[in-house]
Amino acid sequence: MRPQRVGVVVNPTAGAGRGAPAGPRVLGTLRAAGHDVLDLSAPTLENAAASARAAVAGDRVDVLVVVGGDGMVHLGVNACAATSVPLGVVAVGSGNDTATTLGLPVHDVDAALAVIARSGERPRRIDAAYVTPVGRWYVGVLSAGLDAAVSARASADTRSKGSMRYVRAVVGELRRFRPYGYRVVAGDRVWEQPGTLVAVANGPVIGGGVRIAPDAVLDDGQLDVVVAPAFSRVRAATIFPGMYRGAHLRTQGIETFRSTAVVLEATAAGAAPPVACADGEVLGSLPLRVEVRPGALLVLAGP
Repeated sequence: MRPQRVGVVVNPTAGAGRGAPAGPRVLGTLRAAGHDVLDLSAPTLENAAASARAAVAGDRVDVLVVVGGDGMVHLGVNACAATSVPLGVVAVGSGNDTATTLGLPVHDVDAALAVIARSGERPRRIDAAYVTPVGRWYVGVLSAGLDAAVSARASADTRSKGSMRYVRAVVGELRRFRPYGYRVVAGDRVWEQPGTLVAVANGPVIGGGVRIAPDAVLDDGQLDVVVAPAFSRVRAATIFPGMYRGAHLRTQGIETFRSTAVVLEATAAGAAPPVACADGEVLGSLPLRVEVRPGALLVLAGP
């Protein structure tokens, strides 16, 4: 990659502290390669996100590189989507679902920087999903059911690592689960009933390796919707382990369909759905509308 203006955002707490040593290494390597490096990191995630958005919108960087896990990728997507600035990822988090889906190195700073260098002149274009009325982008999966409650609990778990955070969160949330009331509209398809799980997937993976929508593809111009009817706690508990292989899609009652836009609403037919999450980050309460924007994001994920 020719010398460019490179913005870098580091999450030093990513991956139980792996981001702390990775940050200076990334900054130093990029500067040694001749790039004009702007450190956009900040004490809080909110400040870092604002800094990254301002740098991209103000034409102060040619490339944005995030160092961390899926939360940092989400930050980068919301800065770079619908712009000409490509996103590079140095994946050192506890959950690295987007990096894994893109075939990027995980927990290997040098290899990740090598991919960024190789693909700098020819970034890959992938889809991104835009959510209203919250005005947020995501590239992975929006969760709005038991999966969202589990994701929120897993994100708050600072004791467990990797997929174990998700396992612990599943156990915790199943203890208090009651089916939620939903109305899901996708094109001419309407799914309205009490349910357990609703996911709108641009990518296939969530929660550190759970293949919630195994057929989802990042550049097919479609959203994969996965819905599950009202299950008992015991039934839900038996289904979750198979989700790491995508086996839940063979469960009676679970449906999948595709659309370019999806509307999610809460109804009085069950408990209030959890606050929706995307890429492991909180978005907001229903109702929400999700629309896929084909090719909206450039990523440094070449061969």
